[in-house]
Formats: sequence, structure tokens, C-alpha cells
Amino acid sequence: MPSNAAVIAALVVLVPTFLGLYAVLGSPVGAALVAVGVAVLTGLAGQSVAVVTRRGRLTRRVSKTNRRVATLAARVTDADTRVALLRACGTIPRLLDRTETVDPASLSMTSRKLLDYLVSVESALRRYVEIQDHRSAYRDAEALLIRSRRTLAGFEAFAAHSAEQIGEADLASFFRDLAHLELMNPLQLPPSEER
Repeated sequence: MPSNAAVIAALVVLVPTFLGLYAVLGSPVGAALVAVGVAVLTGLAGQSVAVVTRRGRLTRRVSKTNRRVATLAARVTDADTRVALLRACGTIPRLLDRTETVDPASLSMTSRKLLDYLVSVESALRRYVEIQDHRSAYRDAEALLIRSRRTLAGFEAFAAHSAEQIGEADLASFFRDLAHLELMNPLQLPPSEER
């Protein structure tokens, strides 16, 4: 479905185009046909711009959330958990770049999944840091922290698995390209025995 901005742009173009062409051509049918064509093209262009803008906005939200998670992760006192979280945060930008390179059409879907996951990690990590910093305010704080560490370690596995999937998709095209090159440049045939 076209965005409201694309429809409005198409309508804004339609009316002056029709009036201008009618004044020049004197034919309402010809002016209407050309004006509708121009309006449709304007609407399609506007739709494309809206998709790119939305995709960019979503990618920026993922990056911003990832930076907040990294900031929280730096406050974690458990070294293994902190390193795992920071490694996962380092994987996210490369994952987005790789997705945009390998399969730009799936960037919006990948960004939405990453954003959903990162929002959950941020929320859990925020609570983890709160418990860590104020242990006396929580009953059995150490058990809560241990459980949280195990769960938060899954973020690194999630990021690594996602990067692996993108890498495998890229390898499929690599092998396809290699096969194509092999067809184009066959191995050399032995010399013929003709004299």
C-alpha cells in the first residue's frame, strides 16, 4: 500500500500537470492520460523513497539501541559476561552491513528482528546492572545475577548465529559465481595430435 506522502505527491503533480497540458494541447483526454502517467510515476518514486527512508530509520534505531546495550554492558562487573556482551554488540553493525550487501531486500526484516531482540537485552541488562549495583535491595541477588548471566550469554550466540546465516547466504552466491566462472573458463584440454 502506498504511503500517504506518495499519494499526496501524486495528486499534487496530477492537477498542475493536467492543467498545463490541457492549456498547451487543448485536448482533455490527451492531457489526462499524460497527467495520470506522470502522477503514477511520481507516486511510485515517492513510494521507493519512503521505503528507503523507513529502512534507514529502522537501521539507525538498531544501531542506537545497540550502543545503549554496549554502554550498559561496559558496567557489568563479571568479566566473562561483559566480554560476551561487548563481542555481541560488536557483531551487530557488521551483521547489518553484511545484510545490506548480501540481501538488501531482507534488511528491514533483519533490522526488526534485531531491534526486538536488542530491546529485550537492554531491558534485562538494565535490571542486571541495577541488581549488581544494589545487591542489598534484592533477596538472593547472587542467584538472580547467575541466572541473568546465563541468559545474557545467549545474546552472543544469537549474534554469532545470525552472522553465520548471512555468511552462508553469501557463500551460496560465491559458489554459484565460481561454477559460472568454471563454465566460462574450462580447464585446458590436452593438445591435439593433429599435425
